[in-house]
Amino acid sequence: MGDALRNTGYKTIESAVSEIIDNAIDAEANDIFVIVKSTIDPNTSRKGVTEIAFLDNGNGMDLEKLGSCLGLGFTTRQGRKGMGRFGVGLPQSSMYACPSVDVYSWQNGYENCHKVFLDINKVTSGEQTQIDDPVPAGIPDKYKTFLKYKTEKKQYDFKQNGTFVHWKNCDRVSPKMITPLFKRLQFQLGRKFRYLIANGSHNIRLIDSDDGNQIDIVPNDPLFLMNPNFIMGNPNDPGNPLKGTEPLFEPFTNETCKDGIVRIPVKYVHKESRKIEESEVLVKFSKVRDIFYDQTAFAIEPGKTTMGKFVGELEGISIVRAGREIDSGMFDFYSNINQPQHRWWGCEISFETELDEAFGVANNKQNVELHSLDKNDYKNEEVQPMWIQLYTVVHTTIGNMYAKNQALRQGSRSTGPIVNPPATEIINTVEKKNPTEGITDIVKLEVPIEELEDRAKEALGKSGKENLTPEIVNNYIKNKMNFSYEDRGSAGIFDYTFTLGTCSVFINTSHIFYKTFLAALNEDLGAKTAFELFIGALVKTIEEQSNDRDQELIDTLVQRWNIKLRSYINEQTGYGK
Repeated sequence: MGDALRNTGYKTIESAVSEIIDNAIDAEANDIFVIVKSTIDPNTSRKGVTEIAFLDNGNGMDLEKLGSCLGLGFTTRQGRKGMGRFGVGLPQSSMYACPSVDVYSWQNGYENCHKVFLDINKVTSGEQTQIDDPVPAGIPDKYKTFLKYKTEKKQYDFKQNGTFVHWKNCDRVSPKMITPLFKRLQFQLGRKFRYLIANGSHNIRLIDSDDGNQIDIVPNDPLFLMNPNFIMGNPNDPGNPLKGTEPLFEPFTNETCKDGIVRIPVKYVHKESRKIEESEVLVKFSKVRDIFYDQTAFAIEPGKTTMGKFVGELEGISIVRAGREIDSGMFDFYSNINQPQHRWWGCEISFETELDEAFGVANNKQNVELHSLDKNDYKNEEVQPMWIQLYTVVHTTIGNMYAKNQALRQGSRSTGPIVNPPATEIINTVEKKNPTEGITDIVKLEVPIEELEDRAKEALGKSGKENLTPEIVNNYIKNKMNFSYEDRGSAGIFDYTFTLGTCSVFINTSHIFYKTFLAALNEDLGAKTAFELFIGALVKTIEEQSNDRDQELIDTLVQRWNIKLRSYINEQTGYGK
């Protein structure tokens, strides 16, 4: 039994944590603390998470419920309206994370607190043979400070009613370090419980008990419609969402989806009566806003931007049950074979608990059974599988959104000029005042414009840019300097050419210096711009040395400098040893 409980099929620690939060929400808790503690492993001398505690201000449990809560199949719910389902969540999720769990609960005052426990190691040794009756006990002293807790924004009080779940000796927490664990929990809990957080009814707070670091979970909407949201857009810098203030997407509307939502009546077989009944499935659609996707936003491939990477992490169809996301994926409603454009639309399928069997909801609420079926096999059945009932609307609308986004990228809005990256714009401004003639000025005089355009198109194509309009090509040639980030194999960290009538600088994304240090600059536009100006000043100085002999010498020096840099960085990082 111990082995079975500890291998219950939870995908991640985030899923197990979500199960405890579900229980708190079903108990009508408004405030939920997830408190994490780490210790140093004496065998490895490395610090890792060893305890996770959950504190909520829900209704609490009376002695009968508390005494049964760690037994399989127990549930306090009389109906099926809540997030829970099978009454296995508390013991199963706890045993996934650790071999030992204590549960404390109180009603009508913390002085009535009682405790039960389950310890699989004691079960295995025969020391624990049953779930003992609840005994009076207070939560561990190190957690008592949270019972009445004040932050800058709110006064928390858990003393009237509540529950405290204590996972001890955690051995399946991954990642083990608190910082990356919090990052994962922020992302996934914000996604799973986004609606409850967005409407203000629930607050979920992560707390590092070691250093006091605390984070309130914010919505992480894969449809990118919520405001506020984990990821927002910045119209003045479309590729960088870190300081964004506006939703990235908007509801997708057409004749059959006038408000971005399609309400689909579906048939299902009632679990108890076995009668055929009807319910409603809501399917919500969204697509990226023009200002964050068209050529005016950025000429490069959108998926390669910082924003594109964020959006890619949330690609797919979201399945929401009773206001809580339980699964995501393609579910055979569409295919994605090297088509990154699919990340730029959103789709959410939501339903209530009476459709659990129709959707094939798993007992740990981690997945549904939606997959491709042959309609002909079910054409004579009065109740068709849910996938078939939803397929036409979902598949067709996704196709329409994809086509609309594809057309948007192939064209360009006429409302505004092409926007250069900050470093290019700065160099353009400064070099207008520079009377010194460089190699690129000579190239523009000697090479026909048609040939320069062909060279520019080739360079833009190699760097991953697509749907090249004449405006984009001419802007590239007109710029005093252009920066491209591309895989150049074993070449140096940067290279340059003046044969396009502009200073073209290529940053090698395969270089160890880029992977180790420069890649992080994508998260900081100011630092990235400063780096490009640093390189640009050198390249522009080289370009103005028009003497052929000097140019050859400079090229050789730059090549040797690149070799030195690689060897130094290899020594610093231990790469290749």
